[in-house]
Amino acid sequence: MLRACLVSLALISASASLFAQTPAAAPDKPTEPYVYVKPAPTGELVDIGGRRLHIDCRGEAKGPAVIFEAGLSQFTAHSAFAKTQDLIAHFARVCTYDRAGFGWSDPVAGTRTQEDMVEDLHKLLVAKRLQGPFVLAGHSMGGLYARLYAQRYPADVAAIVLIDATPEAYLYAPGAAEVRKDLVAKIAEGLKNAKQDGVPLVPMEPGTPPEVAMAFTAEVFRTMKQEYEAIDLVPEALRVSGGYGTLGDRPLAVIRRDIADPPAAADEGWAELQQSLAALSTRGFLVVAEKSGHVIPYENPQIVADTVRRVLGEIGKR
Repeated sequence: MLRACLVSLALISASASLFAQTPAAAPDKPTEPYVYVKPAPTGELVDIGGRRLHIDCRGEAKGPAVIFEAGLSQFTAHSAFAKTQDLIAHFARVCTYDRAGFGWSDPVAGTRTQEDMVEDLHKLLVAKRLQGPFVLAGHSMGGLYARLYAQRYPADVAAIVLIDATPEAYLYAPGAAEVRKDLVAKIAEGLKNAKQDGVPLVPMEPGTPPEVAMAFTAEVFRTMKQEYEAIDLVPEALRVSGGYGTLGDRPLAVIRRDIADPPAAADEGWAELQQSLAALSTRGFLVVAEKSGHVIPYENPQIVADTVRRVLGEIGKR
């Protein structure tokens, strides 16, 4: 069941996009070549020591800042967080950012580990002079990055919100590594056709927004490949349930997608795994995003904003 879920999500996020062809134009309509121009960043580029990361912060309210950690292959211009960020900005300082190689952040050549990504976020928050402790909100794979950050820098994390987040048992299910290996090979094969950086790898229809086209550039797919490979560089001790760390008595909210009607075995298994994430803290609780699929921040931004507000209210209580 878990392996099947991983296959479908992986194909949606990477290989299906890379190898899909845009529909041919109707014979009676002239075609024009698509010219991609990278749009201006929505936030600012912050130097973290010889390279820059892009961060977009909104809202001026006092109290802990909310830091969104996106899922694999997501970034600020092509993210599910925009609607949610605007809602939260009314009552909290809220920031999204691009991991190295995504969006407007400078890429890093060679092998990358998840620990490297956590260190980048820490350097970014320090360089940006954002005062912790923070509320980390991680969607999908971003939930594991958020938990790893809390493990490495516990004093910097006041609370966590996990949004249909990936559990260890899902990521390291039997057969999952083989699926990732095949996916990485497909991405590598597609990258052989990349003629230059800064242009989409596949044909784009005229009128495609540049923020969408950016997701198909060689830089993004190289980074996606790095992040998939990083999954299997994680130490064995982290691959078991709770391996990315428990959260003690910090406020923890777990928002999971709704299950199908009638419920399928895969959905029921996912619901059980999400309940296990809520048990990572003695103050954890579960919220169901009714009628929402995996991309909850886009499909139901209000429930994410309401849950973040609730978690902020829990900070400091005992």
